[in-house]
Amino acid sequence: MTISYKLLSLAILGAGAAVGGGYFLIGGDNNTDHVTKTIGSRLGESLILSSEDVSKWEARLSHLKEAKEDSLVDDLKEIKNNDPTSQKVKDWCVENASSPIEDDKRFSNVRSFCTYRIRDKLSKAVRGTDDPNWEQASLNVKIPSAVILSPSMQAIKEKLASEETPNAQKILQDWCSETLEVMYANDSTFKDADSYCTTDDE
Repeated sequence: MTISYKLLSLAILGAGAAVGGGYFLIGGDNNTDHVTKTIGSRLGESLILSSEDVSKWEARLSHLKEAKEDSLVDDLKEIKNNDPTSQKVKDWCVENASSPIEDDKRFSNVRSFCTYRIRDKLSKAVRGTDDPNWEQASLNVKIPSAVILSPSMQAIKEKLASEETPNAQKILQDWCSETLEVMYANDSTFKDADSYCTTDDE
């Protein structure tokens, strides 16, 4: 039976209150408890809500159509090869969010086709390649700040310190282009992208 991920999220959170973030314990050898977790509780807020705009699901459908078949679990491969639609992808995601983390390929597929990308969560529009303010954005990265950068942005900051424009702008542009397609997590990488890869317009 298919249920909405919004309800599934509440179920996961409710279970979390009782058994620690969606975990359930299984007694093991030597009195050691082993922890099993669902895919949904592991990915948390990274998962696309079933109520999300259809454009998000259409984007995941496009991604599925381009995927190599040997990277897909059988039921997702069947969707890909039989008149795939964004609704089928969404239904598959809702169903598999409640699966236990036992199959690495299934977990990887949910992560690839059922989660937000960083670009989906930005507070402002993505800065275009022809935006005249890339130079200033590159300079802003180099300015000393109390904000802790992600490891990847810290590496960019160090690289920018040794480069002159316009190459410095391209270094930041390339980082943004790659990072915007990474799975969203409300972490320092997302905050860096939201700060340095978006327009200055509110």
